Amino acid sequence: MNQKIFNFLTENLQKTFNLPKYKNITIDKDTIVDNFPWTPAKYEKFKKLITETFEVDVNFSNTVGDVVNDIDTKYLNRFFGEIWKPKTESFSYTGWAIVDEVNSLNPKKVLDVGCGYNQFKGRINNLIGIDPFNNNSDYMVDILEYNVDDQYDVIIAFGSINFNSYDDIDIRMDKVVSLLTKSGRIYMRANPGILHEKGPWVDVFPWSFDIANQFAKKYNLELLTFKKDNNDRLYFVYQNQ
Repeated sequence: MNQKIFNFLTENLQKTFNLPKYKNITIDKDTIVDNFPWTPAKYEKFKKLITETFEVDVNFSNTVGDVVNDIDTKYLNRFFGEIWKPKTESFSYTGWAIVDEVNSLNPKKVLDVGCGYNQFKGRINNLIGIDPFNNNSDYMVDILEYNVDDQYDVIIAFGSINFNSYDDIDIRMDKVVSLLTKSGRIYMRANPGILHEKGPWVDVFPWSFDIANQFAKKYNLELLTFKKDNNDRLYFVYQNQ
């Protein structure tokens, strides 16, 4: 769950219902928004604040957690589909150099998770690019919904497994490892927690060497490489054992 959006919603709900008569109200991710003791004016004011803050249409009829996920999905779709642009040429290890690196392995199948504009398509052999937000991908799908029988010799995840909580990262790492062949490699670029300048509500997970090593141990991976790339990003490579 996007903690930045969740905190914003709950803080404003608390401000709305901060009178003593509302002291028994529970505000958490499972509370149904429609069940708060709204007056029509309060509800319209709250909905207007949320809609204008995130600049997306919001379905308020579900739980707080559902509303957060709805906003997060729509906000990320707008950010990565319209605002974010790739800077492939600016990276030493996770830029165009990765093309020769991966092709040297002669992979039969390569998966680019969160491929964005699918720039490696046609450059890296046998590559399929998936991305839930960009129609330049081969399949517009989130990694968690990418259900195939295939396994991949190489999986690339440049900046795509880098959002929301540790649990969100973990469930995606679990899915990626399940798609990896024995001795296959995962090439990753990660953000150590630097906020996106044009995406203030993107909840960036703070990757580090310790976190990368934790996942290596958990999923029986060998951490072959861990380096600092340009733009203060982290580059690391796992190999399946």
